[in-house]
Amino acid sequence: MSSWHEAVKDLDAAVVQTFGREVLYLPEAGGAAAIRAVFQPAREAEDASPGVYAVLFIRLADLPAAPARGDEVEIDGVRYKVFDIETDAELGSVLRLRKTA
Repeated sequence: MSSWHEAVKDLDAAVVQTFGREVLYLPEAGGAAAIRAVFQPAREAEDASPGVYAVLFIRLADLPAAPARGDEVEIDGVRYKVFDIETDAELGSVLRLRKTA
């Protein structure tokens, strides 16, 4: 792997360590993983209801399995459902979340 990829992976790790918080990742398939992740509540507006979604930045290396739509995340006692996932070449992922009812 190139030094660029390694540099980005190191940067991702530093961002999560510095700005992250503990969250509980709950795969739809079962189980749970306590990980550090960077959470941004109410990040972007969207045209469809419910109108606003949150974003969670994670490193795939911190999860036991790849994230999937329908998985849930618990942050400060509030549950969110994953509805979209973007993963980069260095295995950092942005998860888009909606609060569960």
